[in-house]
Order: sequence, then structure tokens, then C-alpha cells
Amino acid sequence: MDPYGNPQPKKTSPWVYVGVGCGAMVLLGLIAISGFTYLVYRKGKEMKESFTDPKVRDQKTREVLPYTTLPAGYYAGGAMSIPFLMDFAVFTDREPVNGEGPDQGNFDKRSFIFMNMRHLRDNREKMERYLRGEAPAPEDSAWSNSNVNFDAKKVIRRGQVEVGGQTVLYQASSGEISHKQGGASVTQKKEGIVTMVMPKCADDRLRFGIWMGPPPAAEDYTGTPADPAALQEFLGHFRMCEGKG
Repeated sequence: MDPYGNPQPKKTSPWVYVGVGCGAMVLLGLIAISGFTYLVYRKGKEMKESFTDPKVRDQKTREVLPYTTLPAGYYAGGAMSIPFLMDFAVFTDREPVNGEGPDQGNFDKRSFIFMNMRHLRDNREKMERYLRGEAPAPEDSAWSNSNVNFDAKKVIRRGQVEVGGQTVLYQASSGEISHKQGGASVTQKKEGIVTMVMPKCADDRLRFGIWMGPPPAAEDYTGTPADPAALQEFLGHFRMCEGKG
């Protein structure tokens, strides 16, 4: 009470503010968890549809890697997005079956996987140095943790080709292609040729593709992924710098 007899306003305990702050943090945490859970659910549903529904599969694949017509013998296998990180599209020589689950390794002899990634740290620079033969393969490469992996035994050739007005760096190697069936412990292995390509696009994203095919009967690489003319013709079906990002 002050000297004039007026009551002093009651002070609010600091624990009230602590309690309100904690409550707000819990509420925000619940909202964030709910939002993340919904995002995961939605993306999981979209991924399933993009691989199993024929119309959605074609649409989603074209969004990641636009094309007018596909190379002969190839089919749109599906596409997937990892929010804020990357998108990838799969093309395979095995015609997808309705309801078939997502598996980028679902091919017989030939496959093409294309990735469109954010420019994080120096991932684009690392990939360029690797393709030029100036550095080893990046340890954090996106393909190292996928269902399909490649153990390069011999570099056949490297260089660049011009495709649709873009310069594309490439490195063709022979070695062992391994495929984990649906992420299971069973792994199929076979010899093949893998050519990694990286178009030089105007934006700052890392775009690169992996074209896999069988080895030739003799060391004649004409028509294989290690043939620059075949590579140029194959990539000419795609607009590699126009996909979503």
C-alpha cells in the first residue's frame, strides 16, 4: 500500500511467464511435429503414386526431367522429391507394372537415373572435378546410399559433348553394378558400363545423370553408354536444365 492508502498492483510471479513460455514452446513443437508428420505422409503417398500410377508416374517424371519422346526401349519409371534437397527421376528398359513399388534398380539391362539437387557446400564443384578426373568420387555422393551402386574398375573415357545448347561433362567407366532388391539384404551384381553426366546449366543447382548399360562382347563401345555419339543422341531426348528445382 502506498502512503495515500491506494493498494499496490499485485506483481505477477515470474513463474507465470516461464509457464506461458513453456506452453508456447510445447504448442509450437506439437504444430511442428504435426506438420512434419503430415509432410512425410503426403510425400510418401505422392512417391507411391508417382511410381505405381501410370498417369502420375509419367507426369512426375516429366516434371523432374522434361522430355518430348523417350529413347527407344525406355520407359518412365517414376520420380521422387526429397523436400528442400533433391528430386530424382528414373528411366528403365523394363515396362513398369501397375501397382509396382518404387525401386530405381528395376531394370533388365539399361537404366538412366537423373538427379536435381540443391547446391550445398561444394557438391557441384566436387562432381565436376570427379568427372574431369581431378579428384576421387565424392564421399557424400547421392548414389552411394541408393539401391543401385557402381564399383568402377576402369575409366573408359571422359570428356564433354554438346546437347541442346548445353555442354555436358561425362565420365564412362566399366565395373560392377550392384542392386539391392527393394532395399533388402539380397544384392544382385553384374558387370556393366556406367556413364555419369553433368550438364552445365545457368542456375546454381547440381544436375547429373547416371546411364547404365551392359558391357560389349568385345572392347568396341559403339552404341554403348561409353560412346560419345550414342551419349549425345540419348541425352538429346531430354531437356536437362529445365526440370523443377
